[in-house]
Amino acid sequence: MQTRELPLVALRAFAVAARSDSLTTAAAELGVTHGAVSKQIGALEEWLGQQMFRRDGRRSILTPYGQILADRLGQSIDEMRGACEYVRRQKNRFVVSVSAPTTFAMYWLLPRLVEFHTKNPTISVWMATRQTGESPDLSATDIVITRGSAAQADSRLRAAEALFDDRLTVVSSPQLLKRLPVRRPIDVLRHRLITAATRPGEWEAWLSMAEVQHQLLEGGDRFDHLFVAMHAVRDGLGSIIAPSNLFGASIAKKQLAVPLPKISVKGPPYIVHHTPRAEGRHLRVFTDWLYREAARGRNAG
Repeated sequence: MQTRELPLVALRAFAVAARSDSLTTAAAELGVTHGAVSKQIGALEEWLGQQMFRRDGRRSILTPYGQILADRLGQSIDEMRGACEYVRRQKNRFVVSVSAPTTFAMYWLLPRLVEFHTKNPTISVWMATRQTGESPDLSATDIVITRGSAAQADSRLRAAEALFDDRLTVVSSPQLLKRLPVRRPIDVLRHRLITAATRPGEWEAWLSMAEVQHQLLEGGDRFDHLFVAMHAVRDGLGSIIAPSNLFGASIAKKQLAVPLPKISVKGPPYIVHHTPRAEGRHLRVFTDWLYREAARGRNAG
């Protein structure tokens, strides 16, 4: 059944009549005549093929099917009323919908959102995360953050400046480094080398750049996504080559550690894109904040 096929005027008349003590009372509430209400209910009964009311002396009472429809319509109308009241109350509030890679959202963006909301209490952020290879829903998104050049993004996206490049280096847990310290690049070979399937070749690139002789092929223990691999690193299973500037909050909390911060490989940039539906000053407030946070991280590094 298509929505346009529903007899909405008749359903409204029925819903009011079902909770009123008479059709006269319902007509007064609707601002129409008694006959108009009766005609709408008759049309609804013909459309449904079921009688909604039956006579009981001088009163009209709901039939069993009429009661079922009245209950459902009452719930639906209450939900619509509640939704409308909520939206009206939010007339001075704004929403920014963001789609971002899962690891970026978990480790870089989410730890900073408390500060953003403190400074911008009228702006809400609706976050959708996606894994490598997944496409964002542009119909429901204002801002899309990608890892990689603008040429790799959907042609409908408008690219803005990059936030920052991945700074790929060894990331470990403090507990593991206490047992097996890393003072020179070659020391990492004493650790279990963890990799993420979505980021192939990063151990090999880092070890080659650090001039460490190795016989690696895609590292050691392997996980399907970086955010899963980072849990293994945090739990002390081994070390990984990962973007240290993405995990600043975890490093500051001493959940993760970077033993050789000056030895790093440059990775792809994170880029902010606007979708065709993006508009409004609140979006500029959010993206300006993103750029300031990224610049603060670069200066701190």
